[in-house]
Amino acid sequence: MPTTPSSLRLAAVLPALPLILALGCAPAAPPPAAPVPAVPDQDPSEWVGPLQPSPAALRAAETAVLTGLELGTMWTFENPPTEYWQQTYGFSPTQEWLDHVRLASVRYGRHCSASFVSPTGLVMTNHHCALDCIEAVSTETEDYVVDGFYAPHSAGELTCPGLFLDQLVDIDDVTARVHGAAPPGTPAEQVAVAQAQVRQQIEEECVAATGLACQVVELFHGGQYQLYQYQRYAPVKLVWAPDVQAGFYGGDPDNFTYPRYNLDVAFLRAYEPDGETVASTPDYFRWNARGAADGELVFITGNPGSTARLATVSQLIYEQRSRHPFIVDFLAGQSEVLNAYADLGPEQEREVRETIFSVDNSLKAFTGQLGGLQDTLLMGRKILWERDFRGRVRADPELQADYGDAWDRMADIAARRNEIYHRVNLYNVDFLGDPYTQIAGMLVRYIRESARPEEERLPAYRGEGLQQVRQLLEGPTEPDPALALPLLVVRLDLADRWLPDDDPVYDPVLRADETPAATAERVARESRILDAAYRQELMAGGEAALAASTDPMVVLARAMDTRHRDVMRRWAGIGADQTVQEQRLAEALFAVFGTQIPPDATFTLRITDGVVQGYPFNGTMAPPFTSIFGLYDRANSFGDEMPWTLPQPFAERRDHVDMSTYYNFVTTNDITGGNSGSPMIDQEGRVVGIAFDGNIEQLPNEFLFSLEAGRSVGVHSAGIIQALRNVYLAEALLQELLGGETTGMR
Repeated sequence: MPTTPSSLRLAAVLPALPLILALGCAPAAPPPAAPVPAVPDQDPSEWVGPLQPSPAALRAAETAVLTGLELGTMWTFENPPTEYWQQTYGFSPTQEWLDHVRLASVRYGRHCSASFVSPTGLVMTNHHCALDCIEAVSTETEDYVVDGFYAPHSAGELTCPGLFLDQLVDIDDVTARVHGAAPPGTPAEQVAVAQAQVRQQIEEECVAATGLACQVVELFHGGQYQLYQYQRYAPVKLVWAPDVQAGFYGGDPDNFTYPRYNLDVAFLRAYEPDGETVASTPDYFRWNARGAADGELVFITGNPGSTARLATVSQLIYEQRSRHPFIVDFLAGQSEVLNAYADLGPEQEREVRETIFSVDNSLKAFTGQLGGLQDTLLMGRKILWERDFRGRVRADPELQADYGDAWDRMADIAARRNEIYHRVNLYNVDFLGDPYTQIAGMLVRYIRESARPEEERLPAYRGEGLQQVRQLLEGPTEPDPALALPLLVVRLDLADRWLPDDDPVYDPVLRADETPAATAERVARESRILDAAYRQELMAGGEAALAASTDPMVVLARAMDTRHRDVMRRWAGIGADQTVQEQRLAEALFAVFGTQIPPDATFTLRITDGVVQGYPFNGTMAPPFTSIFGLYDRANSFGDEMPWTLPQPFAERRDHVDMSTYYNFVTTNDITGGNSGSPMIDQEGRVVGIAFDGNIEQLPNEFLFSLEAGRSVGVHSAGIIQALRNVYLAEALLQELLGGETTGMR
């Protein structure tokens, strides 16, 4: 699903996971690991500071069992686990196979994955990944989101604005150069700056030498740095997309669930820079029209966005108690506002539907992750894994001397984050995007930055930027009241719940005898911040007029701006300290495990192994496959009401569809947000499906990989062919996918 939109401005919040697709692995032997040394029982006092595990989690650790796959199976192509694959599946790919698979896989823009599926640039990804493009090429008379799109000839293909595809063509290890950016003993913040400068220099040198798109990729939280070099394809044009009811069948209620009945696939085409010549793509995935069978080995290639499996116990407790609950509250508040706005009419619904889609998706994802963080069994396994890791370090005197205090330092860092996290967000005038606070904040910053020398100003207030801000402030401001006031209510409600009663920023505004909604109404009524003449008056009066203003929104924004600068300085220092300690932990990890384990996800290309497999579900078993028959049955079972209304093309072509065809399926591959659109391939490198979601059980895999009930969900290759052939009558597209074999069209 799409990434969190830019309107979700959580200054200290990592991007929300788009489609958290993640999962287990085959029920087979885990990769070999070093013998576990004898480790004395860990004293609970070893977790220093306020963020200590609960007694229940510590008890769970005493009976937990490690599998060897706690960090998952998101392998990088420079370190493929060929011995593990041979041991587990009896499959040893050649280097030629690995190179071909890597080159057939592409990163889709800045948020999804995709793959080449023909030698003439045909690209397969998810419908929800292509949604931005589909929306952009729609017109007042042609709503391709609602109705779908098909261009049987290249002349009808429509350019997706700003879209590009990145193909990973080369990899170089630059760890030594980045680590050598600063001498030993350099303060943490200076190390972070020096390493950032070296990484930028490496990228610039690479671009100059190769003409490729170059990225220095941080792996193992700084333990390793690789220079990834990409062939970039642009422009990209839309070829085919189903109607949204087929592409997002079941809507948000079915999101992160299984069984599913979703045709979440779209096809696009890569072009040469001239926009007229179709790209030549000799490395592409051929099609397996039969698809994968139950128990069959499946590989998924793609660009998982982020995971936190290398996080320490103290970091997870910080997530459990502060960050994740705050994000859930924030997303819930924004979802309520947006859905109320959409209910006002069709135009309002269209305006915010993509944002609602993303916000509701993120809300469900973070809620599921929070459930995992609150699961004492998961935390018990994490405690045990950390005990094992620390024990291996303690067993080696040299490693203990070099890295033994890293966990305590990380606990101190987590405690410092916990202390200011909510203020970092709630003191930020751009957080949430409510117009009252944003305009007031812009006014305060303009007046303060204007009084400073040019070189000391914030970047957005230098040169022409300062004049652009002034023009915005001098012009009329008419925010939609159906959004402006409710968003201010969300901000004040979050402040009321997450900041102390005597908070110096919000305490003067919030009143004990008022609800946040009543406060927002009073403040909005009393404030003149939306009056351009009043803003011009304050700008003319400068800092003296600003300091004298009693306007409630100016008072609030004034205090926010002052305090936010301070907390952000502290936050930056904490981040620099954490970078150094994470790099030390990564070095310890390499010393103990080498490359037997994969790094956390970084939205870079990975390959994961798994098998087609059902799982225990709701007191029974979830089947490995669903069929097209189930789509019709689900629509009938819900009275053909939204979001389970039967897609119109399927309704019209009911008598032409082979309903026994597999439609969606589940596998044990390890994927997460960013893997949306990832190809699912067999041992011969043929498409057997496309990943589009994960079930609710896999959401906690963000923090610790589990082999139990989590599954990735895909559209089966046979279901895609059946839909193209007998529902959408996309003959030319079928010919391209199947090499000219389109027999069977009804």
